Amino acid sequence: MKISELGEFGFIDAIKEGTLFNPESVVIGIGDDGAVYKTTVGMEQIAVIDTMVENSHFIIQRTGDWYDVGIKAVVSNLSDIAAMGGIPTHIVLSTAIAGNMEVDDLISLYKGIKDICRKYSVNIIGGDTVMSKEGLVITVAAFGEIEAGRAIPRGGARIGDIVAVSHTLGDSAGGLDVLLAGEKGYEKLKKAHRFPEPQIELGRLLVEHNCHSLNDISDGLASEINEIASASKVEIVLDREAIPISDELKIWSEKTAQDIWKFVLNGGEDYELVFTMSPEDFAVLQKTYIHVTAIGSVRQGPVGVKISHKGIENKLLPLGFHHFSEE
Repeated sequence: MKISELGEFGFIDAIKEGTLFNPESVVIGIGDDGAVYKTTVGMEQIAVIDTMVENSHFIIQRTGDWYDVGIKAVVSNLSDIAAMGGIPTHIVLSTAIAGNMEVDDLISLYKGIKDICRKYSVNIIGGDTVMSKEGLVITVAAFGEIEAGRAIPRGGARIGDIVAVSHTLGDSAGGLDVLLAGEKGYEKLKKAHRFPEPQIELGRLLVEHNCHSLNDISDGLASEINEIASASKVEIVLDREAIPISDELKIWSEKTAQDIWKFVLNGGEDYELVFTMSPEDFAVLQKTYIHVTAIGSVRQGPVGVKISHKGIENKLLPLGFHHFSEE
């Protein structure tokens, strides 16, 4: 059945059940003119928003299916909340849908949305559905909270800080490359692209361990670390050999004779965290959370980022995924 046959309100009826995963905080949910939810005393609110467009952010059946799209539409927002050190609580969403889209595909999309919201106890409290002439556009706005005065900005890096990242980098971009090539195997890379995980637990630990600056890696490490340097008005130097890279990405890059650093430095959608903190606090953090690696430091110097390889430093340009760029 096509969505044009079911209609807007029939579609809403089909997906509105099972949307509250922390119902105690919701006063009025889906079905009214607006949602009403409770806030927590002593907490400040975080609001983020992100849009995904078919054939720009995803290509159905080549880079994933509709279930994957639902997950990633939410994860990109939850990752932004993690990058503030916050706890995600609610989302609202808007979908522009072509009339010839199959209802089963939309149900799959919303299953992905619900499953990731369930995993992180995030309520779906409202939305809007309109017709698109071609393809699907989905916008998710997410809300979260953090202890008053504790949000971690990009612009707080201090001279002498350690620069660190979570897990390994470049896997999502490598996974996209594998998927577009139609290659079998490389399941870890494919999973990194299709089913990314927001680093909410680490974001909360960074609040506890006095993190000075924080960003999520959605557009590539080179882009995100330059944002921290620019906002903090500091110079950052990275040690290329210290950047964590998965074995599977190394194998894929070698097999295809590609420069691995285009994945690691410029690939997007890793949704890992890059952050700065004092060496002393980082040492304590590592005892609690082992999946973090020091990759550089903050120093006095001209604002920007340099990357060191075999003792030679070169400027690291903020190249990554940017809308409206020609790259």
